[in-house]
This record gives sequence, structure tokens and C-alpha cells, in this order.
Amino acid sequence: MKAFFKKLKYTPHEIADAIVIDLINLFEKINFLYRKFTGKYFFLKKNKILKNTHKEERIFILGNAPSLNNFDLKKLKNEIIIMVNRSFDHPDYEIIKPKYHIFVDPKLATGVWPLSYIDEIYKKNPNVKLIFNSEWYYFEKFKEFRDKKNVFWVKSKSISLLFNNFNNNLSDNISTMGVIGHAISSAIYLGSKKIYILGVELNGIIKLLADKDSHFSGKDPDYRNHTSWEWARDLNISSRGFRIWHRFNDHCKKNKIELINLSKTGLIDFMHKEDFNNLFK
Repeated sequence: MKAFFKKLKYTPHEIADAIVIDLINLFEKINFLYRKFTGKYFFLKKNKILKNTHKEERIFILGNAPSLNNFDLKKLKNEIIIMVNRSFDHPDYEIIKPKYHIFVDPKLATGVWPLSYIDEIYKKNPNVKLIFNSEWYYFEKFKEFRDKKNVFWVKSKSISLLFNNFNNNLSDNISTMGVIGHAISSAIYLGSKKIYILGVELNGIIKLLADKDSHFSGKDPDYRNHTSWEWARDLNISSRGFRIWHRFNDHCKKNKIELINLSKTGLIDFMHKEDFNNLFK
């Protein structure tokens, strides 16, 4: 066991954190299996129609970091695109019309983000497939989306930092992290083996602390009144996120799935890089 932890290069604090993650995952797995057995997650079966929809095709995942402004997104007009959160504010959103748009952040459920965001998305991109957090399925405010043909729901758990028990089956309890992780898991389930990522830098919290732009649209207003305690929590989550990203990248390599970073800035130093413009020559 000692040799195993040494191989992972984790400090004692990181080992403790990794164990906590798996304990939480164990509890969530038991809860998921119980709710699945009692029929509460029946709607996840619908996701099977997405499996291998884009087999062997390349997929572009767009984050919302400032580096997104360095790309001519119009070149993606005929590509398979996954976008997330408030990316519908991008001036090219209506032109490139992503096939998939993901919302899993609790802010949409708690009201920090108004549900009118979805109306804006539909107005600009009426044929988009929406992917929501399954925890919201029974919320009254999401009732109107339950039976919509192009709305899908996903249940997720954190990627283990210790074990190779990844699961990218969208009709089950998937292993992932954050909204971009959901996009990658979705792209894998859709059948892609070549996934391009742009506008992802992994340094959003650092930029916000330095009073710099964290998104392509500027500073994130959600952090305007953040307290020191909340910053501490965000930094802890960000630190864990780096380790999870490494694990996710390793998972993809083992399964011959290429994750390719197109952004030239940020903290992703563990992923193969390519030039965006060379993809369209």
C-alpha cells in the first residue's frame, strides 16, 4: 500500500483527501443503487440513444476562459460542439450553434442563475440538446423540461484519485469533475476518440483573486461579494481539481482517447497541444 501511494506521488494530506473522495463516492453509489432500484432514475435510460451518436468523429469542447477570445470560433460552424454554462453570451454562439449545451452547476437550481438562461439558449439555438444535473429532475422549476425530446439528465460522482474505476456511461452514475468534465464524459459516450478543448485554463480562481478577467466576457459577477472563507473553499476545490484532471487525462490515454488542448495559455501542462488554425487548412 505504501508503494502504491508513493507511485501516485501524493502527500499525506492529498492521500487523506483522496480517501475522503472515495468514501463520499461509496456513499453516493449506495444511494444511487437504491434510488435506481426504486425507479427514481428511470429517466437515465433515455441517454442510451446518445451512445456513439458521433462515433470516431472529432468533438470540440468550449470552456469560458478569457483565452476563448483568441479563437475565430466561426471556423467551428460545421463542427460538433459542446458548450457550457453562460457561453450562450458569446457573440458567435448563434453562428456556431453547438449541438450540446451543459448545465450541472447548482447555481441554476438555487436561483443564482435565472432559468431564463434556457430561454435565451433556445432562442439562439432551438435544436440544441441540453444536458442537466439529474438532481434537479424532480424540482418543480424543471418540470417543463422532463419530457422534452432534446433534454437529457446525468448523474455524476467524482473521479477516484486512487482507483481505476472510471465510468463514462451516461445512463449510469458517471465519473467526472466539473462542467468541462461532464462535457468530456459526454463526448466519450458520444463515441469521439479525438476531443479538442479550448477556452479552458484551470486558473479561474487565481485570476479572480488577482482581480483579473476569469471569463471571455470579463470578471465573473458571482464572485463579487466573496468572503475569505469562500475563497479558501474554492482554492481547496481548485487544488483537488488539478489532481482529478491528471487522473481524467490518464484515463483517456489508457482508452486511446485523445484529449487535445488548443489554448496556449493556462495551467494545462499535461495534455497534448495543437494549433487551432491548422485544423482548418
